[in-house]
Amino acid sequence: MNLILLLFMALPQDYMNLIMQGKYVDAVNYCDAMIDKGKDVFKWQIEKGDIYLDKIGDFGKATEIYSNVIEKHKKKDGWYHYRLALALEMNEDYLNAAKSYEVVATQFRKFPLDSFALNGVERCFKKNYQDFVATIDGYNITRLELDELIAKRSTFAKRDEKAILDQMIVMRLLFASAIKNSVRETDFFKDAMEDKKKSLLLEEINAVEIAGKALPTEKKMKKYYRKNKKNFELREEIKGKEIIVESDSLAKFLLDSLEKDIESFNTLAKLHSTAATKRSSGNMGVVYRDSKPKSVDKALFKAKLNELIGVIQFDDKFGIYLVTEHKPKRRREFDEVRNQIEATLKAENIKSLEEKFMKNLKKKAKFEIYEDIMSDSARVTEDKVVAIVNGREILRSFVEKRNESQPNFARVNLTDSEELKKLLNTIIEEELKIEWAERKKYFLNDGFVAKWKVETEGLMANGLYRKIVVDAVSIDSQEVKDYYEEHKEEFKILETVKCQEIVVDSLNFAKEIRKFLLENPEKFDSLAKEHSIAPTGKRGGTTGSIRKGTKPKKFEDIAFKLPVGSISKVFSVDDSTYTVIKLVEHNPVTYRTFNEVGKNIETGLLRQKQREVADAFLAKVREEAEIEIFLSEPEKEGETKEEEIKKEDLNEKKE
Repeated sequence: MNLILLLFMALPQDYMNLIMQGKYVDAVNYCDAMIDKGKDVFKWQIEKGDIYLDKIGDFGKATEIYSNVIEKHKKKDGWYHYRLALALEMNEDYLNAAKSYEVVATQFRKFPLDSFALNGVERCFKKNYQDFVATIDGYNITRLELDELIAKRSTFAKRDEKAILDQMIVMRLLFASAIKNSVRETDFFKDAMEDKKKSLLLEEINAVEIAGKALPTEKKMKKYYRKNKKNFELREEIKGKEIIVESDSLAKFLLDSLEKDIESFNTLAKLHSTAATKRSSGNMGVVYRDSKPKSVDKALFKAKLNELIGVIQFDDKFGIYLVTEHKPKRRREFDEVRNQIEATLKAENIKSLEEKFMKNLKKKAKFEIYEDIMSDSARVTEDKVVAIVNGREILRSFVEKRNESQPNFARVNLTDSEELKKLLNTIIEEELKIEWAERKKYFLNDGFVAKWKVETEGLMANGLYRKIVVDAVSIDSQEVKDYYEEHKEEFKILETVKCQEIVVDSLNFAKEIRKFLLENPEKFDSLAKEHSIAPTGKRGGTTGSIRKGTKPKKFEDIAFKLPVGSISKVFSVDDSTYTVIKLVEHNPVTYRTFNEVGKNIETGLLRQKQREVADAFLAKVREEAEIEIFLSEPEKEGETKEEEIKKEDLNEKKE
């Protein structure tokens, strides 16, 4: 359930700008300053807890703050308990998290809070379930979690539950290692986390403010149906078969044959019909009224089912027909088109809601665009401000970076004022949407929570790989040069020749051709095209590039020793043909230069070293971890039956 949450208080713009700019330490100090002033103390304490929960990721600190507020605040508030439950869950204290969710679900039964809490109870139940399939350093993976992941895969995933469990174990090892290696503190993780959170918040806004409100009511759908009844009318149609010929006598003969044996229609259509439908045994598919010649159309739509019609003449052709299905004109009922109407109205509503939502955001916002800063004439080394949104500056470098991050087809020409204006407008709209989501505490929404837990694991694993592997592994130029020298054979360009050949089936004729070519070598092309029986003759005898081992040995022995431009003696590579060749080109063995292959070598060595480091790291982590697996061996049906038969045989012998 994704629903917007009510604000606890209107947050000042200068504070919101700290949040939007990722200045979380300054934001915490801001909260402390407000608490010291003694105004809205508990609400600013909650705001401070939210920073630790959602921004900094210090779930222990967030738990401490929320617990303190709940203990000291006289007024009971379900959202405080819900926040505490989230902080405990994110801190992997699933037992106490479940208890806090239960408090919310039982004592604060107000929509959507109770729904969010019940989903939290379900998540924690899966973690608190006592049927474990594995433990990693005291962290449990339950049977419910494994079964849930298997269900998301394929119907065959059950057979590979060991492999899937191993993936879950690896992900847990990586997550724990990421925490141990302070991945959360790296710039790579922080940037990736901010980008992903913005993406999820935009998705949540769309789900809550747009898609969640776009579903049309039954009343509006029925009204749309009544107003657009003509759009739901189905034309009169028939289905059947046809045989069309260009002879009246043949048509009459075929009709006579069909009247004796109507089952032969398919065969006769394939044999005699001149229409395109003969390929499908005369099957016409769906035919609508007025889509056939007038005489044919009139007969088809008056015909009785499964009775022969013909012979009908039209356009110097003669047709025989058989109608197998006839559907009259009708209007589809509301229930038939309900889903179609719902989709149409929803799409219209989405567009309208998007426009209205953005109009309201922009109406309340303060923003300004300086698009001339992006033009070529104004381009300077200084990173100038191109827009201001609610007091926050958007720099030219951010716009350029945003544009470069898009796929090629989505990038815009920043020197084109119209394209630039659209991009700046998109950036501003996203800024306003994200600020809206931050103010409305969308990170507490159940839809966001479910996605964020999954995304966090992936981001932590990527951040760990970046820190342990990418940032730690490098290749120096000497390693690349050494590899090139030690593996030079990998870069060998094999010896090749290019020839022209004339192949004939007479020795004497081959000798005559050679004799003529020795005096007129420029005639090789024309002679090859005129006399050669080889496939190369059509292109003047040209063989293309030849490597050793691709032609008969005798051919290669001559070709690779022949001087360029020379005509060979007549030779035979089989018992029936005779060949004369002219060497056009000879390329000796060479090696690709270091400059040509150096970059590829460096990339290959880097990837290899990264794989080795990653594999060694994972092996070390596995070795150091205490891993227990409790999966039982699956029973094999064949073996079970054999065991039963053996037991029955033993019992019979005993009796």
